[in-house]
Amino acid sequence: MNNYRLEIRKLKTEEYQLLRQTTGWDPIAEEVVGKALENDLFSVCVFNDEKMIGMGRVLGDGAIYFYIQDVIVHPDFHGRGIGKLIMDSIEEYLKKTTNQNSFVGLMAAEGVKDFYKKYGYQERPAGRPGMFKLIKK
Repeated sequence: MNNYRLEIRKLKTEEYQLLRQTTGWDPIAEEVVGKALENDLFSVCVFNDEKMIGMGRVLGDGAIYFYIQDVIVHPDFHGRGIGKLIMDSIEEYLKKTTNQNSFVGLMAAEGVKDFYKKYGYQERPAGRPGMFKLIKK
């Protein structure tokens, strides 16, 4: 498995920002990212030697609601099982932490729904659509 190393720990702002930049998502201020990362319930990083090439986070209240967020694999490492390493780690955390009828949600990027379906995640039925609001200041 090459030189991949998995670390379960809080993400560093710089690491998060560097990997997030590979997605094309809008930038977020350093202080905002720092505050967000401190509030993670769980986070995991994957390294190739010393370079962080993947990450995943779990947010929520730690009892009823859990949200998988920012599962990102550096584009140079797509298709090499990095996402599986991340999700296996997240699923292990959820197995130990969730309770009867806990809700685990996520928003999947275009083209990756089948990846999450392997872990038992389902699309919301048409009669139960999700909603979101993105704040622009």
